[in-house]
Amino acid sequence: MAQVIEAVPFGKSGKTLSLHDLIENAIDGIFIIDRNRRLVEFNHACESLTGYDRADVIGRSVFCAHAVQCQNAVGESMAGSLCPSLGVFQADLAHRSERMKAISRSGEVRWIETHYTPIHGSDGGVEYVMGILRDVTSQVSLEEQQDRLADQLGNYRREVESRYSFSRIVARSEAMLATLELAREVAPTGTTVLITGEGGTGKELLARAIHFNSGRKGGPFVGLNCASYEDGDLEAELFGSERDRPGCFERAGGGTLFLDEVGEIPVPLQARLLRAIQEKEIERLGEGRPIPVDVRLVVATQRNLEERVERNLFRLDLFHRLRVFPLHLPPLRERREDIPALVSHLLDRFARETGKKVPVLSPEADALLLGHAWEGNVRELQNVIERAVILCEGGTIGAAHLAIRPRAEGTAKSDDTCVFDLPPEGVCLEELEKSLLRQALARSGHNKTKAARLLGLSRSTLRYRLEKHNLVDSTP
Repeated sequence: MAQVIEAVPFGKSGKTLSLHDLIENAIDGIFIIDRNRRLVEFNHACESLTGYDRADVIGRSVFCAHAVQCQNAVGESMAGSLCPSLGVFQADLAHRSERMKAISRSGEVRWIETHYTPIHGSDGGVEYVMGILRDVTSQVSLEEQQDRLADQLGNYRREVESRYSFSRIVARSEAMLATLELAREVAPTGTTVLITGEGGTGKELLARAIHFNSGRKGGPFVGLNCASYEDGDLEAELFGSERDRPGCFERAGGGTLFLDEVGEIPVPLQARLLRAIQEKEIERLGEGRPIPVDVRLVVATQRNLEERVERNLFRLDLFHRLRVFPLHLPPLRERREDIPALVSHLLDRFARETGKKVPVLSPEADALLLGHAWEGNVRELQNVIERAVILCEGGTIGAAHLAIRPRAEGTAKSDDTCVFDLPPEGVCLEELEKSLLRQALARSGHNKTKAARLLGLSRSTLRYRLEKHNLVDSTP
């Protein structure tokens, strides 16, 4: 071996540098075994990794009975790093790599990665085997952590996919079953879907089910309520801004973008949305650079978009772009056969969340639930059942536990709830409403969100009433 590693040229000066010095100062551990299975080289990095001194191992023979179960002059702890190299003398001479746990002389357990290289003699036979040791404990720890996170992510995705399975949507009525069947058909495609229905009917739940049953289920689902933003803020939220963060179109890349209350988008902004759909690219506010986007669009509204098109409040071309595959969710009052199944599902859910035994309904409570108008639809029913489960102590939900009151047909509300005294001569309701709208706008500084709060309305309802009375132009 001395002839092999005697010296090598170093630089332009012609000076030589001992190959032993090069090996000794290498960052990685380097050892060399000759054909007699004796260690002839064992550098400083090997000493650090194994805990053995070079003087104790050089010239010692390494005997291998098995690649894992080894005995040698310096103990079994060397087996994981050194002995597999002996197989190079007997097997094919291709380069090999091993990764295994090794125990140092002090008992420290490390993951060691070893690369073996055969060194051939003049006769073509293998004279030596060189092994390069590298401590990969941190890398293995990181890989194990990544594997755990990947498993957790996989479990989470499967849980979410199960949660938003079409089979988890409670439906018994013909109307709902027909809607779900159409949704199942369109989900695997990339087609734009328009979901219509009153507030609280479950439009976002259906949108999520479409996403998680499509080829884009591995991508993000990004939802945006278009009625929750002022006009300028909505534009930045959709398309992003130069100063801020990417908009919803970019964040939903590779997945689904759900635009709720799409009918509330102002007409000027509708043009930008139309262009984004047609060109499949957007521009952030303050930037002129086009950014390609890849999203599946699902939109929802409780408005009559055809009527808004006729009133020039919604672009006809955008309407046709969005209404490729319409789905309608009927209100709960039109599918009362779904109420018992929904109630049963909600009782199970809230009993589990509160740690209670699943309660039963008294006949009076059952009749109340079946006869209620449910203007807030499934969302209202959910709130009523959650409250009842919390208040119920004896295992039975009675009428008193429900936050709804029976009302005889044709009867009016109690005068106790009256907040306005009707004068004997009467009033013009249209003018009264218009006056209240103007006062709310003036008091809020023409901020529609604040004005809606003053009147106890949602922002979308306020916008509807402003348009109804032609007061839109008076608001920013």
